[in-house]
Amino acid sequence: MQLVNARELDAIQFDAALELQQRLDRARDPRLPVTPAGELRATFNDNASDNARHERIVAFANEHAIAIGHVELTRDPANSALAVVELTPVISDASSVLLGELLRIARADGRTSVIAWGDCTPTADAFWTELGAELRSTEQESDLDMASVDSNLMSRWTDAMPGDIDLVYWSGRCPDEHIDALVATANAMNDAPTDDLEIADTVFDAAVLQADFDARHACGFDYMGILSICANGSAAGATEVLVNRYRPAYSWQWNTVVLPDHRGRGVGRAMKAAMWQRLRAEAPEVAMLRTGNAQSNAAMLAINTEMGFQPSHLMGCWQADRAALESGLSRCET
Repeated sequence: MQLVNARELDAIQFDAALELQQRLDRARDPRLPVTPAGELRATFNDNASDNARHERIVAFANEHAIAIGHVELTRDPANSALAVVELTPVISDASSVLLGELLRIARADGRTSVIAWGDCTPTADAFWTELGAELRSTEQESDLDMASVDSNLMSRWTDAMPGDIDLVYWSGRCPDEHIDALVATANAMNDAPTDDLEIADTVFDAAVLQADFDARHACGFDYMGILSICANGSAAGATEVLVNRYRPAYSWQWNTVVLPDHRGRGVGRAMKAAMWQRLRAEAPEVAMLRTGNAQSNAAMLAINTEMGFQPSHLMGCWQADRAALESGLSRCET
């Protein structure tokens, strides 16, 4: 088995990795267009989104790509000991070899705790639990067929927005006059459930947010934001969508958050409805939105269900000390 850094693939190796990714796409969700070459290349080159350093490794056997490994090393000081890893697909031999390389990268960067992220299947759960990791959180991914949404319901939701709150729309980088309000909403996302994961709250500032806008744009995602602003200029909430330039039909409903003082007033529903209306007018090529919410986040799941989101996949987060995973790999090799 050969392991190659995804940024260093030659043309033949890249084509093999693309064939693997597209095969995985078809198996996971045949309704969606597969990952095109440009998107996969941008993903492999990504080293800045999510305020993190990214390394991706492709495993080959007989010139065929058989698995892709990803390790995310956050630049957030509060979580400087944490690494997030992902293996696709989870197949015992290749996954173990890939995981060993990802853990080596994490160890070299001083990371001592690991969260494994991926489809929550019996195969994946068995792989991670055998190594000593625990399933700490599950996330429901859901899809919204944009054309099937009840436009009258969306109008009712927007009409119910409290009169003391205005909506601000932008694309790309947030305007400087509203960046402080957006920072407040980003930090309010720390209220979202993390279940039993050992992870610290992330403190955002304007520089981190603006850098992430730029990084996502470089990866092929166009950011569209709606911010709820009170009369005094403070934030009431925000909702964000990432439109995939390579595959608009596979776009993401990103963060939606309402600050504590404004919860229960219909702000979240009004923002999500306003975003749906905006996308239909400005980006009609977006046929479907995918979103993810912790299964324990009953309030947001209820809004999404009412809007028309349908469950698609269950994702899992397994966590363990890096040293425990390394020991688990050693046991499996003997």
